[in-house]
Amino acid sequence: MVSELTNLKQELISISEASDIGFNYTQTAKEQIETLAASLEILNPTTEPTNKMDLVQGRWRLLYSTFGLERETTLQRLSFGKLPNVKVNVTGVFQEVNTVGHEYNNLIEFTAASGIQSTALVSGRYTVENSQRLNVDFWETSVKSARNDLTNSALREALGVDSDSPLKSELSFNGWVDITYCDDNFRLVRGNQKNLYVLLRED
Repeated sequence: MVSELTNLKQELISISEASDIGFNYTQTAKEQIETLAASLEILNPTTEPTNKMDLVQGRWRLLYSTFGLERETTLQRLSFGKLPNVKVNVTGVFQEVNTVGHEYNNLIEFTAASGIQSTALVSGRYTVENSQRLNVDFWETSVKSARNDLTNSALREALGVDSDSPLKSELSFNGWVDITYCDDNFRLVRGNQKNLYVLLRED
């Protein structure tokens, strides 16, 4: 079983990475990913992942999702309509889970027209519902520069927004996710909107 699991996992990682977070997938690749994910879920070595949150916590890179995120989008869309309508180009999507504070944060890295690299953060907190499911309450969205030395005014100038435009806003919505496969460096998640997420742990 170990060799079968390893082979399935490597094949899924390879196809998912080639899809470029799902931006450049074909229908054939989508079907392959779904089939491989379903096969891996049957072989899940962690049958009760929410009882082993030490395996879940950490920083994860999204390899593929069916969420429908667009490469060329706006900060407004990334923040559920809360932040300015600035055109951006998505370069990476990550998730950070921390058992301290039950943090469940989604981070979308992007480049603006000025060339500045920034991150849109959607902050959430999780509670455990059962051995597989986490309920997540999202409470805030914000944007920050990838450069820690950049001032707030410099960030606004680079994004092309004025001082009245919010770079942080409250959120109030929730959902749930089922962790359907989990090992020390790889995770499959299915959300309440029937989306599939393929994630690889970041070093």
